[in-house]
Amino acid sequence: MTKSSRKDIIDRLEYYYQVINKTIISKQNASSGLMPASTAITSHGDYTDAWVRDNVYSIYAVYGLALAYKRLDDSTGRAFELQYSVVKLMRGLLFSMMRQSHKVEQFKQTQSLEHALHAKYNTKTGETVVGDFEWGHLQIDATSFFLLALADMTAGGLNIIYTQDEVDFIQNLVFYIERAYRTPDYGIWERGNKINHGQPELNSSSIGMAVAALRAINGINLFGARGGPSSVIHVLPDELTRNATTLHSFLPRESNSKEIDASVLSIIGFPAFAVDDPTLIQRTKDQVKQKLEGKYGMKRFLRDGHQTMVEDTSRLYYEEQELKVFEDIESEWPLFFTYMVLEGLFTGNLDQAKEYQRKIDPLLVNSLEDNEDGLNIPLLPELYFVEKHLIAAEKENPHSQSRTPNDNVPLVWALSLYFLGGLITEDLLSPSEVDPLGRRFNSTKLAKESIIQIVLLSEDRDLQSTLSTFGLETQTLEHVSSTTTVLPPQALVDVYAGLGLNEKMNMSGRPKRPIGVLGTSRFYKIQGQTYAFTPHFMDNNEFYMNADPNYLVSEFESELSFTKNNWYYPGRPTMVVVLSHALLGSDVSEPSKKNLLNFFANLRTGYSKDKVRVKLCRLAETINTSNIESLDFLIHKPQVDWQRILRIAHASRISKKKLGYNASKTQASTPGHRTPGMPGSHGGGGRTPKRKNTTFYGKSLASPLYKTHDENYFDELTNALHKLKALAEPEFKLKAHEDKPFIVQSPPFDSPPPLLVQQLEKKTGTVPSAIKQDPSSSPHEMLSLTLGDDAQFDQAVESLSASVNLYDQIDLLQYMISCRPATYYIESLDTTTTELLEEVYLKSMRSQYWSIARQAAGLLKKNVPSLTISITDLVIRQKQVSIGSGPQEYLISMPVAPDTLKTMISEHCLDDVREGPVVQEILIYLGNLIRTQPHMFEGILRLRTHYIIIALREEISRVHQTDEEESVELLMQLSPFELKSLLNTILSGPSLCHHSNNTNNNNNTSTNTSSTTSMVHDRSSGFLKQERDIIPSLDSSTINIKAQSAGYFSGNFATVEINGTIMHANSRGLHVWATSLHRTDHIILERASFDTHISKEESQALVQFLNWIQPDMIFVIACKDECVERLTEEAIHALEQLGSKKIRDLKYRDSYVLIGVKGGTGGGGDPDCILLESHQVATEGPTPILQTTFTMKSTDPKKEENNTTQQQQQEPISLDTVHQYFPTANGRWLRRRKNDGALNRVPTHFFPQVWSVLNQSEGLVIKSHTLPRDPIVLEKTPEEFNFAIAVESFLAWFSDPAERQVAVEVLSILHLTKTKKTRHYWLDLPVIIHRAIELFWSKWVHLNNLHLDFEKTDHIELARKLFFDLPLEGTESTGNYIQSSIDLLYK
Repeated sequence: MTKSSRKDIIDRLEYYYQVINKTIISKQNASSGLMPASTAITSHGDYTDAWVRDNVYSIYAVYGLALAYKRLDDSTGRAFELQYSVVKLMRGLLFSMMRQSHKVEQFKQTQSLEHALHAKYNTKTGETVVGDFEWGHLQIDATSFFLLALADMTAGGLNIIYTQDEVDFIQNLVFYIERAYRTPDYGIWERGNKINHGQPELNSSSIGMAVAALRAINGINLFGARGGPSSVIHVLPDELTRNATTLHSFLPRESNSKEIDASVLSIIGFPAFAVDDPTLIQRTKDQVKQKLEGKYGMKRFLRDGHQTMVEDTSRLYYEEQELKVFEDIESEWPLFFTYMVLEGLFTGNLDQAKEYQRKIDPLLVNSLEDNEDGLNIPLLPELYFVEKHLIAAEKENPHSQSRTPNDNVPLVWALSLYFLGGLITEDLLSPSEVDPLGRRFNSTKLAKESIIQIVLLSEDRDLQSTLSTFGLETQTLEHVSSTTTVLPPQALVDVYAGLGLNEKMNMSGRPKRPIGVLGTSRFYKIQGQTYAFTPHFMDNNEFYMNADPNYLVSEFESELSFTKNNWYYPGRPTMVVVLSHALLGSDVSEPSKKNLLNFFANLRTGYSKDKVRVKLCRLAETINTSNIESLDFLIHKPQVDWQRILRIAHASRISKKKLGYNASKTQASTPGHRTPGMPGSHGGGGRTPKRKNTTFYGKSLASPLYKTHDENYFDELTNALHKLKALAEPEFKLKAHEDKPFIVQSPPFDSPPPLLVQQLEKKTGTVPSAIKQDPSSSPHEMLSLTLGDDAQFDQAVESLSASVNLYDQIDLLQYMISCRPATYYIESLDTTTTELLEEVYLKSMRSQYWSIARQAAGLLKKNVPSLTISITDLVIRQKQVSIGSGPQEYLISMPVAPDTLKTMISEHCLDDVREGPVVQEILIYLGNLIRTQPHMFEGILRLRTHYIIIALREEISRVHQTDEEESVELLMQLSPFELKSLLNTILSGPSLCHHSNNTNNNNNTSTNTSSTTSMVHDRSSGFLKQERDIIPSLDSSTINIKAQSAGYFSGNFATVEINGTIMHANSRGLHVWATSLHRTDHIILERASFDTHISKEESQALVQFLNWIQPDMIFVIACKDECVERLTEEAIHALEQLGSKKIRDLKYRDSYVLIGVKGGTGGGGDPDCILLESHQVATEGPTPILQTTFTMKSTDPKKEENNTTQQQQQEPISLDTVHQYFPTANGRWLRRRKNDGALNRVPTHFFPQVWSVLNQSEGLVIKSHTLPRDPIVLEKTPEEFNFAIAVESFLAWFSDPAERQVAVEVLSILHLTKTKKTRHYWLDLPVIIHRAIELFWSKWVHLNNLHLDFEKTDHIELARKLFFDLPLEGTESTGNYIQSSIDLLYK
């Protein structure tokens, strides 16, 4: 550096010192170190208080100038003075917050507004200035920004923290902000919802600042180079990751009420640099510039009325219809141009920095502060507003009128950032000095892909020996090196409870919440001893879901993918898995257990199913390559009893069995179990009726969905209850004990629903008498038990003592717990009711009786620990969740605390004790799916758990041909993995009609009817799932077929293509497609699916279908996932009769496909017919694509005509046959609409389109309910989440899910029409739909010369069903008829 250049630098630094001193430092209070946001007191507020956020921003210019002097090796003392001005302010804020340490302690548990740290303090004293509820104090971004600055300044060499008490407080501030991802706050503008009515929201700017703070302060030693392990700040990786993924999901949106906000500039750029996705950064920046930028700065958000000339300053809030008034005249803030300058300077985008520096220059207000020196001090106003007389012109032509600065000049926060940018621009300071941690490089770092190390341990030598027979080499716990101790995840929770523990301030440290997979995928050291912790998701003591090995496999795969995508730490992640007898049970060869073991065995290939790189290792091999975290802070925490934690972790769980158990007796009572010779059985096999009915708030899961909203439904239900009074059946009927165990007697199919009777008893106070039993059904004496009536409590205890049937036991315990407290001590059994429930719960999990497990979990009020995380994952992605139904339905649109959620489920899931656990399962599955497969939720805004359960029930009923009541019981019997798979099926709505737009319509003339083929329905098994596809022939002579199969580990699919139409198998097992070889205008394809992995009944159904296939029918058979576990010898023989040569070679999860003609080559028939077959073992990938072409055989036209005439003569028109005269998709589109309606799915950009439709009409109508244009359009913007919620709530008035989906189609078509004819109309959606159905019915009745009156109720219902089964597009589509209806109604 030359002498002249040094002098120039000193001169420029002197200039900055003078202007910064006069505008910022001079305002710092001499005693407290705090400074006011401004000296202005205006009609909009008193700015003389010290806001946390404004103080930190304001001091950044001072900090930057101190660093610039430090670089110069200053000898004038100014570097020291400036540094300690920064230290004094930061410590002033620290002291103000430490005075509220009790609030921090409470907030860690409650996240309640009343327990939030205050957002501003008295500038002179640091004391609070307003009450807890007199200001929007909860501002997580402000607290986070303080921690971020503290980390940067400490890393930059400043000593701000002096004592261990202060370290502990800072650690607790980390716990204060680590749940920002699920904590609604008032945000950077202190108002929450833009209406400013006191309702907090989740804000991207708050979450983003928390992400930046957690990243920055993790591992920082607050005592600097002289500190020890006790002064290091710890951030758990899972908490950081949850915040980061939430932020990624939120952006570019700021909150539910603000679709975009200029404050997000502070998190995609300086100071946070919280986003690591360059594409998302650019998209967010582009939206801010497009929607908010003006000549004088940027709007804070759309329709922001703050300090506009039309704002009513006499009140803090806005009226709903008032917001439209502020459109196009929102105040513009120069502050945001300074963010753009700094972001450009820090990221090397100098063109952007120069552009916005040029835009700032004309906005500066120069003040001649020192006449002697002639010092010009640039001042930056808070905002520029439109004068009142210019408002009309500005609205007419936005950005055309001049604006005026307000009285708050300067806004110190903005001026500080302006000066900081100037220091960097003039090269007096470098970005690396302000950002010593390198956070500005987050978005340019190369992605790191680590191998996940997996260590498998056996509980003991016996299990180790058993597992070795399956090719699984493991170590036992006693073989692990003496320097490494393996502990359960709860032990790590207990350890971290000591972090930040401080008795002087009454601070408890980290709340005892589960630690995620990232936290347990590292090793920990305490004084040289290494500890490993097993992952929390493998702990099946928390909830029954993890007792299902198949579900555990899917969960493990999900956690592997999550770890791969979110591991940013040194070393490799290491998962230590302990395989126990409790996890695997006594029979390791059971299919689901084998599935789990096969999963681990297949990891030896080096890859998981999702192509995550893994490595099976011994524990000692992983030490040198793993991430290791120090826990030496415990040394200085005498309050933490480490030895006690170890004793609890090592203590073996002793199970004291009080009740008997007989597996065969329990299995015989399982609903759905086939009992030969049962009354009502078909073909020699019957299904045991359901044990009890399940009702949710008077709306039974077994009730038809379309009736649950009918106005007379509940009146009819009440009348039915009165009629049942004399014939009511008690809830429990138990055989009195003789020499055999007690068995719960299932009610006959025509029995009244027991829980409805129970509700009647509660209302009338009368106990119904027992229904007279069929003497042949039970020769034993019956017990009649009523919940809450303890008259037979002692007999119930006696029965329980003798029972070996889990179904008996759980029902008896439910009765007992309704009569006595859960802690009631039963002397004869020497235990409490709760302990007995826990025993039954444990037995049911190990024996995989899932209905019992759900019932026990409900009675024990068990909750999934990670449930709130799943709720948060849904709501942050703009999904509403509802629990309960009808008047008791509770909508969740923001994260809720665990205790609140627990109460909500217990209060809204009352009538069936199993509903609460099932709701929790569904929420967990939805949370997992939205994290891993977000595309499945496209178009879904509101997830109503009750309606999802009904959709699951409908799918079971469709697949198994069961009635509603049986379907509910089958639903409850599903394993967690099966329930998750079924949920996955109904969520795949758009794929339900994939390549299936062809309707079954052979009506070329009015006399033609669609051809039919025999349908096979075996209601005794209930497993046959046969459907029909209509495929156009490629030409008149050939059928071209391609087929391919992939087992579970080879891709998990089965695909068939016939004449260009592609069809996918949607479930596990063998899938069969069959069609005639005879020439027709269309290929009528019969198809069916058989899960031969799960039951022999499915194999029997497969045999029946293969026997049904006629000679000269082409068949394609393909396996998806797995198909051999329950494939019977009879089924194998049937496949060999078709020509298979390789079916006996199939092993577990192999790939297999077979194409041929019945009676063709290989089956003893025509040698010209081709038979193709392929088999691949599970580890060798999918089969090759088999491809062949069949020549179709000619058909005698006269014979066909005669057959058609005879068929018409034999089949008179009736409600059962009339559908043959109408186009139909054989239920596929109806099924899709039902599912999508239950899931509330809408098309892309649907809600902005509805906004446009609403804006061009008077409003929308559904029966007596309306959605008016005003004030909805005046208050809400098209892409605002709250507008979407309003539309969704309006559409909920449709009781039929399929009709709701057609209404969605109506609104989309109205938008595309873009007509002005509707401007003065109320658009009645049911009327439009009804007219479209009428047009459809009239057309086809006329074409076929049918005499059917549309106005008849039966005909209307049939017409609705047929209309709802039309495809979306085409000549014969709902869209075509809806457009015609609109044209007729609104001419």
